[in-house]
Amino acid sequence: QACDRDQQCGGGMCCAISLWIRSLRMCTPMGNLGDECHPLSHRVPFSGRRMHHTCPCLPGLACLRTSPSRFKCLPDF
Repeated sequence: QACDRDQQCGGGMCCAISLWIRSLRMCTPMGNLGDECHPLSHRVPFSGRRMHHTCPCLPGLACLRTSPSRFKCLPDF
């Protein structure tokens, strides 16, 4: 589903940039365990326009570095 802001998406989703069409934003599920993420993603709901392809991680998960340029949603201890 195309969107402009998080508020247009259902629970557990955010309005992230499409991987295929940079000018398009899509309702995207929040990061689950092991999903790639971006450490600077805004919390949901974010009132502005997102600049990343990924949503923040689900509650209880943190976006942690797994290698120099990769981040994944992992348990937040």
